[in-house]
Amino acid sequence: MPSHPTPAGHSGYIDPTALNPDLETEYDHLRAELERLMTEPIKDFPSIDHLVDQLELLQLAIKEKHGIKGNNPNE
Repeated sequence: MPSHPTPAGHSGYIDPTALNPDLETEYDHLRAELERLMTEPIKDFPSIDHLVDQLELLQLAIKEKHGIKGNNPNE
């Protein structure tokens, strides 16, 4: 797997200008927010669903940054 620090190319999953430049920091922030929402006594499921969707897009952007496309590392 290449360890080149720049993305292989923009896939269209998520707009890179909408992200914190440090993708891993943004991912950690979203995970913490999801954990907070999940511990609330009354669950806000639309917000939880939205955060899960954002985390999925961010995870794909992080993978792309490392040269991995999609969910299959063999691709």
